[in-house]
Amino acid sequence: MSSSEKSSLHLDQELWSRFRGGDADAFSDLMRRYSRLLFRYGSRLSPDSDLVKDCIQDIYFDLWEHRSTINQTASVKPYLFKALRLRIFREQIKWGRYENLEDDMPFSVEFSIESQLINQQQIEETKEKLGKLMNTLPKRQKEILYLKFYEELNHDDIAKVMNMNRQSVYNLLHESILRLRKNWHTSCSYTSLLLIVGGIMATILF
Repeated sequence: MSSSEKSSLHLDQELWSRFRGGDADAFSDLMRRYSRLLFRYGSRLSPDSDLVKDCIQDIYFDLWEHRSTINQTASVKPYLFKALRLRIFREQIKWGRYENLEDDMPFSVEFSIESQLINQQQIEETKEKLGKLMNTLPKRQKEILYLKFYEELNHDDIAKVMNMNRQSVYNLLHESILRLRKNWHTSCSYTSLLLIVGGIMATILF
């Protein structure tokens, strides 16, 4: 973990601790730090931007109402991501849009790749090919790659967000990379493809 990541994590924990103690300014700071990230992630789970915004507001309301009984968390980001994910799923089911949390829910994201990872002459071809492959993955594989390579969550944090154990996270990531490799080309090693996918950035469509 870099020094900047450690600093950010420390700040989150400090703000969270103060918020649990009833500090409204600390809670406002947390909202400012995470509202855009939550909306971006929520928009991948539902195309209804008003629903996403309402769910985020509901989460903030519940947090403040129950601040005295909420535990200290090691990492605020996956805590909030998991809360939003569950809230959106429940709202979708309540309104009869989906019946199965994992299989029916969409996960919408368009993938592109950072240009510096490949030779300039191959950029457009590789972007198009990888983008098509990424967007044919099952929803859970798309989501886990998004959380890993775009939101930069570690395995433990992904496990919290997606309600999986650590080994299942590792297995799903491994399966996702292998599926891409199978459809890429035979001369591309697992390690090489992993480095390419490590440069994936999700296109923001706000």
